[in-house]
Amino acid sequence: MSLTEKIEKTPHREVAGSDAYAAFEFQLMFGVELLFESYDKLSDFAVLFEFHGDIVLLTGSESPTEIEFFQLKHSTKGNWSLASLSHNPKKSKTSEKSQSIIQKLHGNVAAFSGYAKGGQVVSNAYCSEFGQAENSLFSAMSDVKKTKLLDHIQSAYPDANLDCLDILGFRRTELDKTACHELVKGRVHSFLQAKICGDAFQLEACTNAIVGQCRLRNKKLATDVPSVIGQIVTQKGISKNDIDDWLTDIASNTNAPEWSFIQPFIGLHWGFIHANDVRLAYEGFRVEALDSGNDAQNVLVMKIRQALEVNEVTEPIGEFIDKLVASAELVGNAEKFGYSAAQLKAMVIYEIFKTQQAGTVQKTDTQSSEEN
Repeated sequence: MSLTEKIEKTPHREVAGSDAYAAFEFQLMFGVELLFESYDKLSDFAVLFEFHGDIVLLTGSESPTEIEFFQLKHSTKGNWSLASLSHNPKKSKTSEKSQSIIQKLHGNVAAFSGYAKGGQVVSNAYCSEFGQAENSLFSAMSDVKKTKLLDHIQSAYPDANLDCLDILGFRRTELDKTACHELVKGRVHSFLQAKICGDAFQLEACTNAIVGQCRLRNKKLATDVPSVIGQIVTQKGISKNDIDDWLTDIASNTNAPEWSFIQPFIGLHWGFIHANDVRLAYEGFRVEALDSGNDAQNVLVMKIRQALEVNEVTEPIGEFIDKLVASAELVGNAEKFGYSAAQLKAMVIYEIFKTQQAGTVQKTDTQSSEEN
């Protein structure tokens, strides 16, 4: 059975969700970090959120060949030990005990035997068995500790052998749930600076857009996803192609100028109050435009682009936009999706000025026939 078939047919684990918002964010932010880390290492990959594990890395997004599991554990009580990782907590309202962190991780790896590249416990704290090491396999421990750990795993999975310790490991990350966003923002900045070759992007907006897309995948229930690899990756994961699309969108966004450049082209057609409303809407949309997961926004933007394709842009821009909106019946579409008139006009401005049309704005002939 291929890895694709295993992913499609293996029942996924129950998803109870994080017990706290901060823990949820810690898990989410590590997924973002893993995306950037994998970008230059793998030619094709996908990071899945809450599907057969907290975070899953697939080598290959359409026909995966390897799978790696990451179990996220935030600690506020100091470093981890072999004992704490092997602890079997009692289930609520019963005398039975749950599987330990290590047993759960091995269960995921065992379910995909032959394809599992690795399984790691990831935490903001260190593991005492490895000192200050950032990334270690359990096979690096002493023979006594390896035997003890294997006995523990075999109590839940009798078929396990020492080879599993060459796959299972511990990873320490700098991320901390109390400062996750700022740390990830630094990662986003470094990544975009390297890929776009400059700083001409809105860092906070880019971070929010990227994290927002990962959050959507995290929140999507695995039970609602069709058992088809393409749909699994699309609805529960982010692929390398998605990152390439982000880079394209972000680079395009840098071409949308500040309002101070746009204002002289608007004219006096709107008056101060309405022009100011459009200005505020434009500044907000420069951030929102990066959210490619907003279906309503995408539909309206597509209709705006279609209208601009068949209408030559003229000055003053304010007058042109009013005519465009009316002729293309964009107002009705905007109202359908909950956008105000100012927001609609801001979106039209954005589409005009971020494209080559911004350099070919045609002036309206304001002279009368007698003057000609």
